[in-house]
Formats: sequence, structure tokens, C-alpha cells
Amino acid sequence: MDYSYIDNDELLLAAAGRFGKLERIAVDFEGEFNLHIYGEHLCLIQVYDGESFYLIDPRSEKVTEKGLSAFFSSPVRKIWFDCQSDAALVSKVYGKKIENIFDIRVLAQTLGYQGNLKGLEETYLGLESGISKKKNQQANWLKRPLPEEQIEYALEDVAHLMELEDILVQLVREKGLEKQAAAAMKKATAVKKPSPPWTRIGAWKRLNPAERIYVKCIFLARDSIARRFNVPAARVMDKHSILALSQDVPRSEEALRKRLSGEPERFIGLLLPSVWKAIGKAEAEIRPGKRD
Repeated sequence: MDYSYIDNDELLLAAAGRFGKLERIAVDFEGEFNLHIYGEHLCLIQVYDGESFYLIDPRSEKVTEKGLSAFFSSPVRKIWFDCQSDAALVSKVYGKKIENIFDIRVLAQTLGYQGNLKGLEETYLGLESGISKKKNQQANWLKRPLPEEQIEYALEDVAHLMELEDILVQLVREKGLEKQAAAAMKKATAVKKPSPPWTRIGAWKRLNPAERIYVKCIFLARDSIARRFNVPAARVMDKHSILALSQDVPRSEEALRKRLSGEPERFIGLLLPSVWKAIGKAEAEIRPGKRD
């Protein structure tokens, strides 16, 4: 596919101005979520305006928040499939809201469809893609230049959103589901306050109050090391280890050393004092003035 590559504010501001005069554009993001480096990062913005494709590179040093804000706030209707994680990423990283999102996944779900975008394209457009979704979801979107296969995958995600919107809007209208779809759309596109990352550990809801405090403190200790070395946090200590330590807390540094023996050797020297200190902080919060 041919596309325009936007890697500086001048090009981005001009493109945002052009998009703002259109009725709609199709949009999707690719991001980094603690898979190759520490933290969450917006890596690529794909746009299709009905005639031409665009790739916006937020990782370029010449693309600033000024240019990105102009795009995020553009009055054009932005057609998405499943906008929630992308909108949350922009809110978390830039403190911005993406204006005028129209999420066609909401329409599909209103009609009873629960699958992914590729399945939606097969169902309503008869299209099949030979590109591996899982492989490219886990690909390194930080690399420059991006491999052609990743670029093709990224552009495919916006190529048919407008066609799908037209079909789904018509079906929702025919079935008299406009009110249900509108209510669901309002909920799906609302900016939600992000929950603290340690609460996304799988067993969080089953933990008692004390265990939750241990999880929080150990999680933050682990993340401070990951941030320092700019590595995914899981490479420092697995979340299952955080959970295990929080549910069966070691009562001495020697006991903690044994419990950490399976963690990456590179980080053991930092993990031991950091996690032991974190356990002390947790106990001070649970039982002020006392540590067993």
C-alpha cells in the first residue's frame, strides 16, 4: 500500500488541518506495552481518509505534543475499532482526550457480534488476511525503519473501517437499535480514570486489604528497578512472584533471598534490598509503628 509518512510537526499540523475539513477518517494506533522497554508508549498512528493512507510517527524527535494535540483535538469524526485502550494510552501518556471518536465495535456489539476486527471484516466484507495478527501485536513497534510486513498490518487495520461503519450503521438502523448503540457509544468513548497498575494483577479482587498493600509496595519497588534499566517490568520480577510474596510474606532477609533465587540474576542485587524495604513500608502501613 502507498502511504504518506508524517515525522515532523509541520507535516502533522498540515495533515490535521486537512483532516479537520473532512467528514471522517479511519484511525488506529500501535503501541508498546511493557514488552520491549519499560512503560507504555504510543508508537504509530495509522490514518485512512477514504483515498490515501498516512502513518504518523509519534516516536520521531520532530513530532511534539503540539502536533499530536492538533490531531487528537481535530473536529473530524475518527472511526475506530475498539478505542478504549488507545484512548486510555493517550490520556495516560499525554494527558489528552481524543475528540470525536466513533467506535464501530460498539455497533457490532449492539448487533450481537463479540469478535475482533478481522472477524468483522470476514463476516461483513468477505475479506481474509494472510498477515498474522498475534505476531504483529507482539512485534517491536519502536523499531525504525519499520519492516514492510508491520506497515502493511498497520494499514490494513484502517483500510476497511469506513465500509464497515456504513454497513453497521444501516443494520443498527434497520433493527431499531439506535438508542442502545448511542448509549453504548457514549460509555465506550468516555475518558476513564486509569486504575493503578498494580490493581491489574489477576487475583487482585480476591486479595484481602493487607495483601493488597503488600502487592502495591512490592510492585512499585519492582517498577523502580525496571524504569532505571528501561526494561519491561516482568523481566525484573514476574507478577506471580509479587503475588506469592504478598500472600506469604517472608519474615527475614534470608528468607526473602531464598524466595528471590529464581528471579533474573542481573537484578537480584537490587531486588533484595528494594523488596525488603517495600515489605517494611507495607507493614508500616498495615500496622503503624510495628514490624514483625
